[in-house]
Amino acid sequence: MKCIALLIALAPLLNGCAESQSPASMSALPESVRNELLALCAPCEFADEDEPWNSTDLIDGRPQRHLEKMVLDLGVWTIQYEHGGRGRHTHVAVFDIKPYPHLVAGSSCVPAPEVVCEW
Repeated sequence: MKCIALLIALAPLLNGCAESQSPASMSALPESVRNELLALCAPCEFADEDEPWNSTDLIDGRPQRHLEKMVLDLGVWTIQYEHGGRGRHTHVAVFDIKPYPHLVAGSSCVPAPEVVCEW
């Protein structure tokens, strides 16, 4: 019974944490991670989660990549984004920031000599 009362008391705090998450945005990323993300698909641009973007093959001046979700956990940034065009699809880029930002396992494609990546 005490456990239930404790959970009920903590519920508003836990709910507040979930609501405090803001839309995925390039400006929320550290500059070093942002630069590495842009280098993957250079030249490319990303639309923030709440901004318009171009999901088609037709070039219209809007970014063809659209941030969906970003999570920072223990110094590791997980970034999920949509890539527009024919065969619209989603990528996941996982960057460990120590000792410098670099892709790690869990990414859609970790560059290696035998792997051709299309970010």
